[in-house]
Amino acid sequence: MDRLLDRLFPPKYDFFAMLSEQAQLNAQGVDALFNWLKDASAIESSALRQELKAADEIRMELERKLIDAFTTPFDRGDIYSISIGMNKVIEYAESTLLSMQAYEITANPVMIGMVAILKEGTDQFAESVAHLKTNPYETESHIAGIRQTHDRIEQSYREAMSAVFKSNNPMEALRQREVYHHIKDASAYLDSAVDILHKIVVRLT
Repeated sequence: MDRLLDRLFPPKYDFFAMLSEQAQLNAQGVDALFNWLKDASAIESSALRQELKAADEIRMELERKLIDAFTTPFDRGDIYSISIGMNKVIEYAESTLLSMQAYEITANPVMIGMVAILKEGTDQFAESVAHLKTNPYETESHIAGIRQTHDRIEQSYREAMSAVFKSNNPMEALRQREVYHHIKDASAYLDSAVDILHKIVVRLT
């Protein structure tokens, strides 16, 4: 029935391309955060904000077209959910930067390491979404690796919090916890987006 509808009413918009563009902007935003953690430059801070703005514009455009579209290449609820999930990832990346600036926190090796893993995950996610339209089996090949990045961040978070709670400076511990938590939340939303992506792959194959 879906194929018949597609022939009668061809999809009006390329949702594959929009999702791929959003995923790429997310990866670039996390890359900007990673670079900022290493040198705290105003250039990288501005780059992250620009990527967030561009990604948000893509998300809003996608939502408008989703409402207007008669047919979609796969479940429109999944399109909406994966787009929202990606948006949360880059929002928490920005929250990480803003919290560090507000609380005057200097990046430590653990924070840099956690964001490096998050960057690995968003890079893989962008690559996997890029193949979704033409080769969903290639998309599938990245799923396990992206999920592993979340497991690694969770482990790093637990180790970091264990060290934080042993600190003799409770205010510093609270500030650091805020940053660690934002990174972990970004990873959690990426993990949720991966679950939706996997469901889409299963339905396309």
